[in-house]
Amino acid sequence: MKHLYCLVFFWISFLGMAQTTPTKVNEQRRFNSDSRLFYVWNQARDAYDLKDTEYESSVIDIREINTKSNGYIVIALTDDGKTRLYHGSIVNYSLDEDGVATWILRSKNARGKLSLDPKAKKITYSFESNETRYVKIFVFNLFFAEDNADQAQPEN
Repeated sequence: MKHLYCLVFFWISFLGMAQTTPTKVNEQRRFNSDSRLFYVWNQARDAYDLKDTEYESSVIDIREINTKSNGYIVIALTDDGKTRLYHGSIVNYSLDEDGVATWILRSKNARGKLSLDPKAKKITYSFESNETRYVKIFVFNLFFAEDNADQAQPEN
């Protein structure tokens, strides 16, 4: 009888925890970009200089596993017919009051920061940091499927 009471107690406890345990995040988002800007820090001017504007495609994948601060980010760029890849594991996540999401990522030998501003349809990827700031920045202009649908419809 004692074992039966223990079994019932554990069963009720398990059901209670199952109802209150938060669901884990397992989400992958893909963003497409049709153009990007490339900035490099200029020590002499104490400002960022625009080095290049590319009108080639880029793909940004954000994969969150278990929590928003765990997973990985992959950025694939096309430059003059060649593809470059930037990637890293997510180590931190934050969301500010304007709705801008920021992921801090780290790879084997580099650190970076990726910010998504859905209102402005931009992703900013900052990387190659020195003691005080990130030295290189990509600003991706996002292209959504509904943007193409808006362009295809004639205006009255």
